[in-house]
Amino acid sequence: MASDHGNYWERFSARRLSRRTIIQGTSLGAAGLTAAALVGCGGGDSGGGTATAAGGGGGATPTPIAPGQGVQAKKGGHYTAHMGGSPRTLDPHFDTFPYNTAITDNTNNALMRFTPDLTKIEPDLAAAMPEQPDPLTYIFKIQQGVKFHDVDPVNGREFTADDVKYSIERQMTDKAGQFQHAYYFLNHVTKIDAIDKYTVKFTTNAPFAPFMSYIASPWTLMICREVVEKDGDLTQRAIGTGPFIFKEWQKDVKFELVKNPNYFKKGLPNIDAYTILLATDPDTAATLFIDKKVDAIVTGYAQLKRVQDARKDVNYQARPSQFWREMRMPPTTATQPYPKPFDDIRVREAIVRAVDKKQVLDLVYNGDGQLTYGPILPMYSNWALKEELAGFDLAKAKSLMSAAGVSTYSGEMIWATGTPTADQISEVLKQQLKNINVDLQLKPMELAAYYNQTYSYKYTFSHHVPLNSPEPDENLASYFGEKATYYKHYNPELFKLIAQQATELDTEKRKALVQDVQKKIVLDFPMAFMFTTNNHNFTDQKVKGWFYSLDLYDGRIETLWLDA
Repeated sequence: MASDHGNYWERFSARRLSRRTIIQGTSLGAAGLTAAALVGCGGGDSGGGTATAAGGGGGATPTPIAPGQGVQAKKGGHYTAHMGGSPRTLDPHFDTFPYNTAITDNTNNALMRFTPDLTKIEPDLAAAMPEQPDPLTYIFKIQQGVKFHDVDPVNGREFTADDVKYSIERQMTDKAGQFQHAYYFLNHVTKIDAIDKYTVKFTTNAPFAPFMSYIASPWTLMICREVVEKDGDLTQRAIGTGPFIFKEWQKDVKFELVKNPNYFKKGLPNIDAYTILLATDPDTAATLFIDKKVDAIVTGYAQLKRVQDARKDVNYQARPSQFWREMRMPPTTATQPYPKPFDDIRVREAIVRAVDKKQVLDLVYNGDGQLTYGPILPMYSNWALKEELAGFDLAKAKSLMSAAGVSTYSGEMIWATGTPTADQISEVLKQQLKNINVDLQLKPMELAAYYNQTYSYKYTFSHHVPLNSPEPDENLASYFGEKATYYKHYNPELFKLIAQQATELDTEKRKALVQDVQKKIVLDFPMAFMFTTNNHNFTDQKVKGWFYSLDLYDGRIETLWLDA
């Protein structure tokens, strides 16, 4: 056994030396987010700072978040960016792909918005932060004189409180599969009143701490009633109050947007036109940037060195992705308890401690990422756990298995195949769990079949790519809460704590609760929380006043200008 194990790692390491062999086509950035976005688990996911590429990225040095900030912006010019696919629709209340918000965040506005580093919430269409006369009430004053785009059928009419009421009531419509972000407000907001033309009041049924995060989400956009009534949906065009006017969508080719001359934020946008070229292949995206056909891309590690070697005159940052990796054990419900031997917490802990996630990250991604410690990613530093509670410890893992009286176990592991890295992760996990005599029977599955089984909540092991959000409730409730959707872990104590943190309006007290519930989740050992890989973000040096948000769902570029 020892000899076989050693030979395996020698073979794996040898394969790893060929970068293209081991990690070709593995971007989880905008150049390859389609599969990851289908995971879409949380919908709309605070931290900050800059992460440099681990694992020897080399090349360009990270630059400030908004190059050229503080310098007088130049006006005019045509900015061209790349996107890795087409949105399903232009309806922000339906879609879950960042391809949607790359468009709609620029044609529409929200009441509030996160700052690009996700540490603060600030007004957008709102004139100021809301008044809160009591814990159940939020009163927003909206900016006066804001106009919808001067196009049919709305023709530049004024934006009012009635539009806020209509937009949020539409977003929270309870139709399964149609309004994907309804859960932000459904069963929480009981009433929306347009008090006057510029004042809107929200009433919740209980204190609801996530309210402001969900109001500031890139998906909670104000839309135009007339477009919905005329077209029947928001599938083909995006009309709002935003800095850019939608002109054209050539399917699978490009989007064209132009400056809104009547934008309510004085002096913005800076550029005259915005084009998005669509290319699903990450290597094609890299070529577009190298050949200066686009001014910005997000790519993965596989394309990093090629881009850096060819374009040394760029703004660059590596940042951890919101899509990350975890290894799950069987989901449980009130009527579906853990099967043996998982009903013994010592077995679950042994399995978690036998997973050397750093080794997985190093072997499969050349270390290009960041280890995670719990259900909230380190990039959201306001909320995340700061230390490892259940790290790799092979000796302890073996001891726990022995104490539980489990000498061997064999179980099936499923995952969504389709990228070399996903398959390689399975191989590494299989070898690691062999060390405690757990034999993983590997079963790669096509995406649709995998999700059908995942959401039947009946499997033994899986490794999965969920989404994290800047709102902690979304990361906790949707996976571990009483009404969890994306995973089931039956623990009424956790249900109570997760519900409690969502009603705590004092930020510091809520942080303590969020930390406590994460620790209890980790130490109940439902899964191994593993790592997030890096996105590699590039813009041409002429791009100033803007850089990619920490939240790739935030597509806003209204402050961008071109020094050309």
